[in-house]
Amino acid sequence: MIETKTRLVSSRDIIGISKIEGRQINIKGNEKTRIAIEEMSKYGLITFSREQSFKSTNYTIHFIKPVDKLKQLYNLGDEVLILCCNDNFREFKSRTKDFLDFLLTVSSEYKNRLDKITCFLFDDCEDIVDRVKQDRTENPDSRLIVPFSYSEIDDGLTEDFLQARLRTFLYERDLFGVATPLQNDNMFFGKDRTDIISELFGKYRQGEHGGLFGLRKIGKTSILNLLQQRVDQSNGVVKYFDCTKYHHLRWYQFLRQIIIEIGDKYLNGEENSTAVSFVPDEYDEMTANLSFEKDLKKLYNLLSNKRMLFIFDEIEQISYSTSPSQHWKNENDSLFFWQAIRSIFQTDSYLFSFVITGVNPKCIEDSKINGTDNPIFNILTPIFVPLFDYSDVKNMVSNIGRHLGLSFDEEIFAKLVDDYGGHPFLTRQVCSKINNELLREKQIRPYKVSKYTYEKRSTDYRTQMEAVFAQILGVLEDYYPNEYELLKILALDGSDKFKRKLPYGDSSISHLLGYCLVRCVNDDYYIRIKSIGDYLIHQNPYDITLTDDVERREQIVRRRSIIENAMRSLIASQLRIKYGKKAREHLIQKINGTTTDKTQEPKIKEAPDLAHAMQELYFSQLKELILKDWKDYNTIFVDRVKFEQFFETINKFRKVDAHSSSISDEDNAILHIAFKYFEDKLLED
Repeated sequence: MIETKTRLVSSRDIIGISKIEGRQINIKGNEKTRIAIEEMSKYGLITFSREQSFKSTNYTIHFIKPVDKLKQLYNLGDEVLILCCNDNFREFKSRTKDFLDFLLTVSSEYKNRLDKITCFLFDDCEDIVDRVKQDRTENPDSRLIVPFSYSEIDDGLTEDFLQARLRTFLYERDLFGVATPLQNDNMFFGKDRTDIISELFGKYRQGEHGGLFGLRKIGKTSILNLLQQRVDQSNGVVKYFDCTKYHHLRWYQFLRQIIIEIGDKYLNGEENSTAVSFVPDEYDEMTANLSFEKDLKKLYNLLSNKRMLFIFDEIEQISYSTSPSQHWKNENDSLFFWQAIRSIFQTDSYLFSFVITGVNPKCIEDSKINGTDNPIFNILTPIFVPLFDYSDVKNMVSNIGRHLGLSFDEEIFAKLVDDYGGHPFLTRQVCSKINNELLREKQIRPYKVSKYTYEKRSTDYRTQMEAVFAQILGVLEDYYPNEYELLKILALDGSDKFKRKLPYGDSSISHLLGYCLVRCVNDDYYIRIKSIGDYLIHQNPYDITLTDDVERREQIVRRRSIIENAMRSLIASQLRIKYGKKAREHLIQKINGTTTDKTQEPKIKEAPDLAHAMQELYFSQLKELILKDWKDYNTIFVDRVKFEQFFETINKFRKVDAHSSSISDEDNAILHIAFKYFEDKLLED
């Protein structure tokens, strides 16, 4: 080992010279490691050096206090980890990432001292840069590793080279755009969410059950991932089950699968160096309850009497009335599954507890399943994942932004809360769009985003987010249509009509408030996330209740005109496909005898092309043309009876714009249904 006096050396004129008097540190590692740390010491104070082995690989770990310039440019912490791989593998090992996670996430010795997002890595692997780039593509929420191969710094580590590498791995990575659930707490924000993890962990320790609910993309799975880490760090036993993978199983098969996966994780070698073979017997409908209890007790003993935690995510997938599988949705699988679980924890609560998560706590609110008492009715108090408040939004956007070389005008944070209600995923996605625009424009970082830039493009951002809004609301539309309709009424017609439509004693309002989609102020209700309210209005422009007859007539004429033009275009396209250049002649043949108007045929014959000829057709003739060639259109309209009925309904009111008589609510409702049928068939994106 050699002793090296840690120093700050000038790198051109940017960093300057500073001398640390009386401070010496023994730099650990081989010659390559010591050279690497010597070069890094030009750009900060080396404060720690140690050799350590991890999974049979030798490493040296070092801490550096970066100079102020680098800290400000790249938002580095007071101390940053430098990990040097001593073994000459010449390839990037996954265990190196595991060791980084151990040092920065698990180890209580270092985790509060070091920057938990950014670290430096030196390795013998010649293509370490490409390997780390590939890894961050596959694991977008992983920490920011700035890699170097030892051979790259044979001639020294210049400031230009260091800053180029920092820009590549910090500025050019879109941390805002991470769409997958977080696997660690690198970018976990929201003070209330930390409290939720603690509450669920406390329930597990006390043998109680928890329920976590909220909208899609609200962060439930990220919370569950960190809950699992918390249990693992406490030397507990936890297994996560995404029910989208298990709903095809019968109830007794799923019980057996729980046993298998706990055994695989903790006994059969996945996380235990001393493998213990544990395979349950086959389960059937008659023996499953007793076999499950027997196997749980075996596991409990083999796991040193540790309580197990089962996390059932996407609970709708195995719930009565919402599962995609008939045996869960309409039959008794949900009933029998929860009966088996309840019968055990009522007598042997020390064995396990569970957490169920989904969008909606309906599965514990239904008192009956096919006429039999629901075993988990009111068994737990639902926890809804809250939206961020202003301080959470500011903290998240500012912290992530600084790692990308971005800062934001203060007013932007308030605007983000107004537009996206504190929904963390939506907020990050908007900031991702801002970041990517600046990358395309090649703006020099650090860069400050002004409120004027945001205001100018905010409408475009909302438009680009429509697919995400559809995904978030889709689960309500599919599983809980009553709640979706109520939300739509609130967005389109306001609080008064919303309150009139609330069913007495229904839980829908508590769910909508729990999702944080709706807010109640002085007995009036509002859409909390403005962009989602705007989306609902945009997607349902004709569902707004109109009471003025003039407005109703104008809307009817507008909708009919759009449908009529779409139908003409559809017929013309089909004729061209079938007849090519002779499409107009075949059109004339097909309309013979469909009208008594003797002036029509000459107009069609004189039309210069098919498109103009189509415009000469009467609305009723469009129906006749489609019915004559129904086989060409049945994949679009599907139901011939509905097609004819709805067509005649629209045709009946064709001249409504020419009359000043009022339009009854009943007629307006019937017309809306007919219009909606054709809009769905003809105007799909």
